Amino acid sequence: MKDIIKELKKVEETILNSFQNLSEEELLWKSGPSEWSIADCLKHIIIANTQYNEDIKKRLEKAEVKTIEYPIRFSLTGKLFLLAVDPKYKWKVPAPKIFKPINENRVSNGKQTVQEFLNLQEELIKTAQKACSYNHSNVNTYSPISKLLRFNVGEQLYIMMRHTKRHINQASNVKDKLKINAA
Repeated sequence: MKDIIKELKKVEETILNSFQNLSEEELLWKSGPSEWSIADCLKHIIIANTQYNEDIKKRLEKAEVKTIEYPIRFSLTGKLFLLAVDPKYKWKVPAPKIFKPINENRVSNGKQTVQEFLNLQEELIKTAQKACSYNHSNVNTYSPISKLLRFNVGEQLYIMMRHTKRHINQASNVKDKLKINAA
C-alpha cells in the first residue's frame, strides 16, 4: 500500500509539472478527430477512479480495522487487469463506454479538468492511506462494468494506480505531438 501511495504522489507531481501550466487550447488539442486530448485522458481517469474510489470508501466503512499492514494479494483476474492497464503495455485497449469522456462526461474546460484530477488524486491518496489498516483480501469491490469482476481493495487500488499511470503516459504522448505540431 505504501508503494501505491508513493506512486499516486508521483502522478500528482507529474500533473503539476507537466500539465498544470498548459493553456486551455493545449489541454484540449487533439491530433485527430478520434484521438483524445490531454484533458480527455485525465477525464477518463476521473470518471473511472471516482466510481472505484466511492465503492472502496463504502466497503472500508463496513470492514473491520486491523492494526498491521497486510500485503496485497492478487487474484487471477487482478493479474490479467494489471497486464491490460500496465503503462508499458503497447496494445490499445478500448475504454468501456461508461468510462469515456463523452456525452455528459465530455471535457468542456481543460484547466478545470486538471484541477478535478488533482483533487481526485488527493482523495485517492487518503483512501489508500486508510486502506493500510485493513486486510485487503477480506474487503472486495465490484466493477461498474460487471458484478462478475471482483477485486480486493488492495489490488483495486494498485490497478487504479497503474491505469492512471498508463493514461498519464498517453497524455504525455499527446503533449509531445502537440510540440511537434506547433513546430
